[in-house]
Amino acid sequence: MTNKKSVLFLSAIDFKEKSIQVIRKTPEAYVDAGWDVNYIVVRDNSIYDNYYYENEINIPGLDLKRLYLPLQSKINQYGKNRVVRRLLQKTAYFLAVKKLYQAASKLLEEKEIDIIYGYEIHGVLAVNLLKLFGKIKTQKVISRFQGTFGSYYYDNKLYLKMIASLDHYLAMYLPSDLCIMTDDGTQGDKALKLINSKNLKNYRFWVNGVDEQKLDEESILKLKKEINPENEIVFLTICRLEHWKRVDRAIMALAHLKKNYGINQFKYFIVGEGVEKNNLIKLAKEHNLEKNISFTGAVPHSKVKSFLNIADIYISTYDTSNVGNPLLEAIRSNKIIFTLNNGDTGNWIQHKKNGFIYDISNNLSDEMATDIHYLINNEFFREKIVKNIKKTENEKLWSWKDRLDEEVAETSKLIA
Repeated sequence: MTNKKSVLFLSAIDFKEKSIQVIRKTPEAYVDAGWDVNYIVVRDNSIYDNYYYENEINIPGLDLKRLYLPLQSKINQYGKNRVVRRLLQKTAYFLAVKKLYQAASKLLEEKEIDIIYGYEIHGVLAVNLLKLFGKIKTQKVISRFQGTFGSYYYDNKLYLKMIASLDHYLAMYLPSDLCIMTDDGTQGDKALKLINSKNLKNYRFWVNGVDEQKLDEESILKLKKEINPENEIVFLTICRLEHWKRVDRAIMALAHLKKNYGINQFKYFIVGEGVEKNNLIKLAKEHNLEKNISFTGAVPHSKVKSFLNIADIYISTYDTSNVGNPLLEAIRSNKIIFTLNNGDTGNWIQHKKNGFIYDISNNLSDEMATDIHYLINNEFFREKIVKNIKKTENEKLWSWKDRLDEEVAETSKLIA
């Protein structure tokens, strides 16, 4: 017998080395706090997800059971047709919920568990299946979301997408003892209120943590010699290359900068991998930007700070909120940020005060190029922006330790 507190995570999102770190940092925090941590995950290795270029990661001190998404070969075979792909993926993930339920049921017969933690949609739905069939007795339940498209679909009257996302709305609606909704700018608090969620009295709306990103001057100079030997102005975007991330907007802004203002000496590093990569490479060629743009592919998160430290300007032009971890890391690195006024991004970036933020319009590329040109030629203005983004960093960002210590403390209260 052990007196350790115990937690069981259920998720269809595996750990990542080359993308957002919260997925692995969360169970690691419970391990570090002395908990007995169990993790059951269904992994999607299909070429249309973002794990085919990620290594499988095993975390020391964590009892991990890794399962695999059904229908992956069918998704790979027929995935070029987006409608067919979505139908196959939806079916596969419903089957994944069943897999999580079955594996969790077996584990609960073998071990004493205090907390059952549904991580994202399919983990939460699996937890509620356990409830429905009486597998959960005295255990407390946590539901956790990394953000949501729910508010965006509602605000833009995307009713078909809302119907297609009923599983997501259901997961957010169903009750838990503690609901953690990430404040990633997608207005998850608003989404919970829109559906009159059962979690309105017990949810926490927390921004992700961000650790130190800055390197010492000697390391930065060395990196500049390796990556940017000609000392050109450096633009940077870090994201998965998916359609809704809209990296094409950034490419078009730089195309206007080159064509309309004659700015030729710059580098644009696009750090990430995904299904849109070939389309973006084609777009860069069409606008004579092959020599300016470098597609690095996915890189380990530990190396991302190298690009952040040599960058002058960070660009994020997602369709929905842009307050993901890359933007927070850009704030931590005191970069000059160009982004869009959607979701809650405006709570972080104020136009021409601590960055640049735009409404989506037909003139977006021109507006961005004009401001970049002015910025390049105005050192005093650049210094003002950097000074103010440092202030934002100090006032608004958590470290990962602070963020996760808060969560573990809240979870411990459930079984105090």
